[in-house]
Amino acid sequence: MAGKRWKWAVLFSGDNLTLQETIDFAARAEDAGADSLWTTELGRDAFVPLAGMAAACGRARLGTGVAIFARPPALTEISAMSMAELTGGRFVLGLGTAPPAWNENWHGLPYRRPVRRMREYVEAIRLMWTASPEAPIDYVGEIIQVRDYRRVLAPPCAPPPIYLAAVQPAMLQLAGEMADGLLANLLNTPRYFTDIVLPNVDKGLARAGRTRADIEMCSLKVCSVDRDRATARRRARGPIAFYSCLPYFDQVLDPAGFTGPKMAIRDAWARADVPAMLELVTDDMIDALVLAGTPDDVRRQLESFEGLFETVLLYCPMPFIDREESLANHEAMIEAFAD
Repeated sequence: MAGKRWKWAVLFSGDNLTLQETIDFAARAEDAGADSLWTTELGRDAFVPLAGMAAACGRARLGTGVAIFARPPALTEISAMSMAELTGGRFVLGLGTAPPAWNENWHGLPYRRPVRRMREYVEAIRLMWTASPEAPIDYVGEIIQVRDYRRVLAPPCAPPPIYLAAVQPAMLQLAGEMADGLLANLLNTPRYFTDIVLPNVDKGLARAGRTRADIEMCSLKVCSVDRDRATARRRARGPIAFYSCLPYFDQVLDPAGFTGPKMAIRDAWARADVPAMLELVTDDMIDALVLAGTPDDVRRQLESFEGLFETVLLYCPMPFIDREESLANHEAMIEAFAD
């Protein structure tokens, strides 16, 4: 079974589930053997759902998958340390950039030099965890400046590990250089790992004098499960269509031969034509990019990634499926990977 070769986890977006349902599924996943539970920063913030999960789950690690760097560093370090305290040290701070348009249009944050900003963001947060009322810190980077920062409360526990979401080479190298873990994003292929992910992570590790043992390699995978194979494959069209519109997935789509469908999907997105987007997703894209099918199918499909990462974060095929299908998929996904 796939769960015996990989540590498995669930990444919750919660877009069309209630918060209580998300917490309930998290508890069920932990009971089924999930190593960790993660939340995105989309319909909800990344921290509050995890606080609810902490009350319901006593063993699994809990992580943000991801909190975005539009948030001021001081708020992130306070939230992360609060979660580390609440979970008894089981919290993982996963950080990511989010797409350029989200930063600029939603948060008023100019999207420039994202790798440099992320480097400074991580450095500043780690330094702020060392501050005290008697020993304030300053961090002056090229992009981020923090001055006279005083941690009013002493850190109640050790700082949590920091994982970085990465797709493109420079961010993958940064993860290898300074992160405790990598979160590879949710459209990917074995070739993408062998040709892009691993060589660039290794470059970053080498720069810092580190080895693969110093970083946990994790990957999100869209996981669309149903005892009816056709239903599962239909559900998988939504995330492929949606995430194909984000330019940084060109690193995955173009080498896999999906440039043409990708561009057609983006044209449909520009027209706000969701049915056309879904129709333009090809069977080959479903075969190559996601886990989709019966429980036996998805476990078998994961085998092609053996040795490329150690922890798989299962992601319900959002968006563009209705609430009842989301509930059913969460149930089936957890059951398929239960130890």
